[in-house]
Amino acid sequence: MRALILALFGLLPAMALSPDKLYMLHCMGCHGPQGEEIPGRVPALKGFVGYFTYLPEGRAFLIQVPGVANAPLSDEELAQVTNWLLRTFSSKELPPDFKPFTAEEVRRYRAKPLQNVSQVREALLSRLRAMGLLR
Repeated sequence: MRALILALFGLLPAMALSPDKLYMLHCMGCHGPQGEEIPGRVPALKGFVGYFTYLPEGRAFLIQVPGVANAPLSDEELAQVTNWLLRTFSSKELPPDFKPFTAEEVRRYRAKPLQNVSQVREALLSRLRAMGLLR
């Protein structure tokens, strides 16, 4: 009974959630259970998002998108869920030398959320096309 009362008042430490549960709670509402696209509204994660990690600016972009940068997650949780979704939905599109996001990297990137998301995304897509990664 005491644990229930403490939990109700938020006095027990938060239980750590697995990255898939974090995705379900914080990302799935827009990106769906399989990282799918909602045409004209939400870009696909599945089979695509890993390409951004070929560019330092692309790595930053993934964290600086306002919905990500402002997510109510710690830097460590955000690094974990980002690494999970990259490996789950876009492992074939990751560079051979992919380095997982760290909490420190997330902290640096999310301190500067993007205002011009569409412009930055289009510039990154152009660079990825020029590299021969996208059609």
